[in-house]
Amino acid sequence: MEYLIILSILLVIAVGLEWKFHIHLYQSRRERLVIPLFFFILGTTWDSFTVAKGHWHFGQLSGITIGYLPLEEYLFFFIIPYFILTLYRFLRKEI
Repeated sequence: MEYLIILSILLVIAVGLEWKFHIHLYQSRRERLVIPLFFFILGTTWDSFTVAKGHWHFGQLSGITIGYLPLEEYLFFFIIPYFILTLYRFLRKEI
């Protein structure tokens, strides 16, 4: 449950920074869909492969598993890249 809380806090911080400082990560709606989807597909494919082969495993998280991965891992691949890109753009922006 802690993992979900941490992901939620990072998401709130990223949304707050984007809204308050008018940070624009993407140039179009298409980019807003395609770029996160790319990270998501790449990350979940890699993690699913490593879990299926026994190279990696997840401890007890929320208990909700989709395929080989827990729910938190799917959320991770959307929230963390968004948080990192937002934070990067915020730190580069002259306020």
